[in-house]
Amino acid sequence: MERIKPTRSGLFAIELLIAVGVFSLCAAICVGLFVRAEVMSQDSANLSRAVGEARTAAECFKAAGGDLEKTAALAGGSLEGGALRLYYDGDWQKMDECGTDVETLFLLELLPETSATAGYATVQLRVSGPVAAEDLTAGALLEGAAILSWRVAAWEVAP
Repeated sequence: MERIKPTRSGLFAIELLIAVGVFSLCAAICVGLFVRAEVMSQDSANLSRAVGEARTAAECFKAAGGDLEKTAALAGGSLEGGALRLYYDGDWQKMDECGTDVETLFLLELLPETSATAGYATVQLRVSGPVAAEDLTAGALLEGAAILSWRVAAWEVAP
């Protein structure tokens, strides 16, 4: 029985297949890293916007002397169940109310706290979201993961 000798073209084909395999593996790893970087970038952008909106709401609360009704008028939110709520769409544009016509939703809440310190009004400021439109219910929104949570105090202004 005669043995077949390997040809140069056969070795070249095997070498080429190995190179393509290594390149495909590296490309898959890079694509995964780019996707993860995009998610981190979006989370960072949401956190930055949440901080800006929370800072604005906190300043409105302080300017209103701890009065949530005045804060709602200044910040453009609504009082619901004793708490001030401001709704934002996925692009952080303020909405009048919780709507189902958006893809994602963020919620900024100022929840009053009972404070033992006289002369101060305190609230728990919380930013939740993003919540997807298909999960958009009041329960899902209120139980959403908090992006940001602050405790804000203001001098109470006598009426």
